[in-house]
Amino acid sequence: MAPLVVFRADGGPSTGGGHVMRCLALASAFAAGGYRVAFASTAETFKSIAPLANSNFEKLHVSGTLEEEARQIADKWASESPWLIVDHYGRDADFERRCRSFAKRIIVINDLADRNHDADVLFDSGADSAIRYKNLVPAACRVFTGPSYAIVHPDFLLARKAALPRRDGRSVTRILVTFGQMDPGNATALALDAIEACDFGGAVDVVLGQSALHLAAIRRRAKHKINLHVNASNMPALIATSDLSLGAGGVTAFERCCLGLPSIAVEIADNQRGLIALLAAKGSAVAAGAQDALTKEQLAAELSELLKDNGRRKAMSDAAAALVDGRGVDRMMAAIASDVVANEVVTARLAEAVDEAWLLVLQQKPETRRYANDSAIPTAEGHRIWFAETLSNPDRLLMILEAAGKRTGILRLDRSPEADLVSIAIDPEFYRKGIAQAGLDIASALSPGKVLNAQVHAENAASMALFSKAGYRHIDGINYKRQPT
Repeated sequence: MAPLVVFRADGGPSTGGGHVMRCLALASAFAAGGYRVAFASTAETFKSIAPLANSNFEKLHVSGTLEEEARQIADKWASESPWLIVDHYGRDADFERRCRSFAKRIIVINDLADRNHDADVLFDSGADSAIRYKNLVPAACRVFTGPSYAIVHPDFLLARKAALPRRDGRSVTRILVTFGQMDPGNATALALDAIEACDFGGAVDVVLGQSALHLAAIRRRAKHKINLHVNASNMPALIATSDLSLGAGGVTAFERCCLGLPSIAVEIADNQRGLIALLAAKGSAVAAGAQDALTKEQLAAELSELLKDNGRRKAMSDAAAALVDGRGVDRMMAAIASDVVANEVVTARLAEAVDEAWLLVLQQKPETRRYANDSAIPTAEGHRIWFAETLSNPDRLLMILEAAGKRTGILRLDRSPEADLVSIAIDPEFYRKGIAQAGLDIASALSPGKVLNAQVHAENAASMALFSKAGYRHIDGINYKRQPT
């Protein structure tokens, strides 16, 4: 049976749907690797968040005290030693310690450094430094922060190719209004008032969830050029085809950045203040302030200025796209897989632009080319083109293997629904140090429920032994296969 990942997240009219929606995006990556995925949430959550209710993931309704919640999850899945991923403002070290008896690893997703956590790994995409968590997590907990770890669904990465060329400073003909699934304070109405005050003549798309408190009132306003989307399943397309957005500082703010959409961000909850400030400081959004202190005239003034300034919108688009590249989930998966392997020497991280020159040197070494399918030494220009295409390819996961802070080799997964093709290359300086074996263990942790294929030349005795030891069996020619674990 495939390994299990259990998400503990809630949403509803009072808390919004952001936590659940980002967990669903991460859950899709685990499912793609062959993991079983389950959600432990309240009945209100399953009722309010349609994408979760309609998903094929396993579901458990939890209720009661923290102790009762932990017992309910344990009664359901303790025998499978699941990984537990907690994304919840109301859960801290107290709850997480109660889950230690059955959870193999505990991973926390957070954006408020305001409480202790008993976690093995913690992610905060809105924080600018891990120092915030110095006294809030165990010393051994690995903390990853910043917008590069922003959780956006893989579909947004696919949409970047079409969306970014449109961010050329053209006039605004379509505005997107998105204040979360619930929008409890009806910021949507404030945004529509501001748009009307500007005499904007283009189209307006409004996104709300089925349980939004003011859905009926907004539905009555949706006419002429105002299009209402309830439980939108096409958010990448809506963002990609918009020219400007008015929205909140939640999960969708990162989705807008990923597709380079300039935004006016309105703080509809206190916990959004830090992220909106970060986006404004990076030049990717305008911080309009808190909703309860904002008038339609003030918001209309901000909007009017931005509608007229094509150059400013272009600069905002460039800054947003650079801040969130859509690979946050891949970065998280690499970090989580490294942690699960629990190898104190070797870790994996997603390859970044700064690795291009180092990787060219590795690819040009005689030891690397000796058993490569293409023995030709890559040129700098050819490598530059290949590297750029690789970083933007959602079906290719290129990781840097590191030991003691040094780059030691690469691990690559070319992914398809049926199987992943595994490639590995180690810097000769680090041969026979267990780097390659750890890399294959990390590949298995990324895709335990999938077939893994590899190509190994018969002359390469060391690689044949390496892959055979890792459970790969010779099929024919240079082809090896590892069945799901």
